[in-house]
Amino acid sequence: MNFDIFSIFSPDWWTDANNNALQITDAVLFLIMAIPVAYLFVCALFSLGKYKNPYPEAAEKNRFLVIFTVLRNGKEVINSINYFLDTQLYPSEKYDIAVAATQIPEEDLITLLQMPVNIVVPDKEQCTKVYAIQQVMERYSPNEYDMAIIFNSDNRIVPTALSLFNNAYYSGCDAIQAHRMTENLTTSIAVLNATSEEINNNIFRKAHTRMGFSAALIGSAMAFDFEMFHNIAPSLKGADLSKAMETALLKQNIYTEYLEEVVCYSKKEESTNGYEAQRISWLRSQYSSTILALKRLPLALLQGEWDYANKLFQWLLPSRFLLIACILLLTVVITLLDWTLCFKWYVLLACIGIAFIIALPEGEVNKRFKHAIWALPILIFASIFSHIKRIFGGGRKQKQSNKEKE
Repeated sequence: MNFDIFSIFSPDWWTDANNNALQITDAVLFLIMAIPVAYLFVCALFSLGKYKNPYPEAAEKNRFLVIFTVLRNGKEVINSINYFLDTQLYPSEKYDIAVAATQIPEEDLITLLQMPVNIVVPDKEQCTKVYAIQQVMERYSPNEYDMAIIFNSDNRIVPTALSLFNNAYYSGCDAIQAHRMTENLTTSIAVLNATSEEINNNIFRKAHTRMGFSAALIGSAMAFDFEMFHNIAPSLKGADLSKAMETALLKQNIYTEYLEEVVCYSKKEESTNGYEAQRISWLRSQYSSTILALKRLPLALLQGEWDYANKLFQWLLPSRFLLIACILLLTVVITLLDWTLCFKWYVLLACIGIAFIIALPEGEVNKRFKHAIWALPILIFASIFSHIKRIFGGGRKQKQSNKEKE
């Protein structure tokens, strides 16, 4: 039988009873989609239950270097530092604040000079967050502090943060991720962004630590043993601080703890345009980490490096919005081509829905999510469009301000 390559674009070819291409393609695509859904579902189950802090009160107060990274928005970091100084219950003589100040207006720089902070201006006007932090760490000796804590310019953390970090560090934790939450629940887009981040917190941080794996880093509200971080910082590469640190920590078999009660408030994009620009910035590092994961995952599994293998597998997962969009699209297509094959797709769609419902946060975010769910198709479309725009080069024109937020 002669085969015409263009026949694959005809629905009649796929539904031909003598051709099993649809069944084979359906099975392969279902397996590809089912693997991430099963992973997310299991993690969601592990996220159930109330968090209990396992670390007792420390016998001593360790010294902290608190680092704020800021790009352009000087007033934002000034407000965050003032809030930190006014609210922290930890002894003030036990911590210092350093500011990685990039492209800050002169009037804001003058204000910072009058505050009890150490200002480090990177020697490059255009630089990544990783490079800015490297510049800060060069100013200090490895034994000058016990822990380094990294914040973004808009971060506001709970008053007991340093005390809780200190308890965990005294008990042996060398890497800690705090619970970052969205502060500005002002629009439906911001609420959906906040919901997505809280689902990530439950699945990739709370559930991971309950399963014995390291918590995923998020780019800010992170604390590290100072000497360890001082040694690692010069070797960090790329613009994505969280992925660079995760790779470095797991290579050294260093576990990352998650402290759910150490809440750090940050601001999320409130519009579709802002979300799309943020997505394009995220995709730049996502593509490179996906390639790295494909290269290293088989070896990590063969060597029994389960924590590292879990992290590499996580990097292979598509975004939650993109995964939902793909499953929805395939469900519709398979239903139209052959309804007898579609039932398992509806089950898969139900499973991912249940997984996200299980991982939904409690409190104000959950309440507002019910009223903002109408905007979900908008974010799904924006997620798909960001991939298309990134592939065709639109990501090069992203705003410079997105480099500091991950």
